[in-house]
Amino acid sequence: MARAAERIVLIGSGLDPKSICPAEVGHAELGPEAYMAALEGYVSGTPEGMAAWIAHCGRAVELGVRESTAVCEALQRGAA
Repeated sequence: MARAAERIVLIGSGLDPKSICPAEVGHAELGPEAYMAALEGYVSGTPEGMAAWIAHCGRAVELGVRESTAVCEALQRGAA
């Protein structure tokens, strides 16, 4: 549910209206331990836990954007 909410917020807010940012790449890059810790915070429902989840998702989006940018740059160079 939390990941679906993440995607809905990215699209609905206009940050990623075409849903092309692979936030999942960022989650994977941050690793399963960090993901589980952040998810436990989300499940706790505490302000601190929710803040940890939101921060984790923000970092995952940042890493996903980096990946998308690299793909676009490679396409522009004709490398892909």
